[in-house]
Amino acid sequence: MPKQVRLVRHAESAANVGLATTAPDSIPMTEKGKRRAQELAQSISSVPDLIVSSPFARARDTALPTAQRYPEVPLEVWAVEEFTYLSPSRFTGSTQADRKPHAESYWEGGDATMIDGPGAESFDHLLGRADAMLAKLADHDAQDILVFSHGQLIRAAAWRIKHGDHASSQDLMREFRVVDVRQPLRNCWSYKLVFNGYRWTVEYQLDASGQERFIDGFCTA
Repeated sequence: MPKQVRLVRHAESAANVGLATTAPDSIPMTEKGKRRAQELAQSISSVPDLIVSSPFARARDTALPTAQRYPEVPLEVWAVEEFTYLSPSRFTGSTQADRKPHAESYWEGGDATMIDGPGAESFDHLLGRADAMLAKLADHDAQDILVFSHGQLIRAAAWRIKHGDHASSQDLMREFRVVDVRQPLRNCWSYKLVFNGYRWTVEYQLDASGQERFIDGFCTA
């Protein structure tokens, strides 16, 4: 039986609504986000074999209602946190609007090896973490897995499935950004992945209620 994995983006956070934040790992969910996390948990009708969460607060708090609904299911924390490409120490107390010109400059530069400063990672490192996550999921005994993570890490996993080892070139880094901006993965939306023992495919997107949605530029099916 093929392994099924659902990669879920966290619920709405303070950064998503334009509020000032401090460290990337401690950004809290909004009240709306907390409600949506509860609704998401109620929409998951089949019992998973494993629940995985990023160590970042907004992902953990999104996973919590599902973990509480299925207390018999193991909950593990993996290194599936968001892509931090701007050095956090430079932007403490900033908003997304404050960071936007710096973010645009980073992506326009197209240097997959560039590290902005302490606490930041390169685009190549993001792809490496996506590879590591997919390998760990493939090797795990669990066959039905929920992963609560972040938009760009989820997109990077789909990107690797689609492009393989060619995804670290400058042109593809810029293309990744274009698709990510044009078709953003919404809060509590997810990708359905299938592993047949040999290769991964991205089957479709799911909205927050679990309904199948369009296949975007990151998908392989």
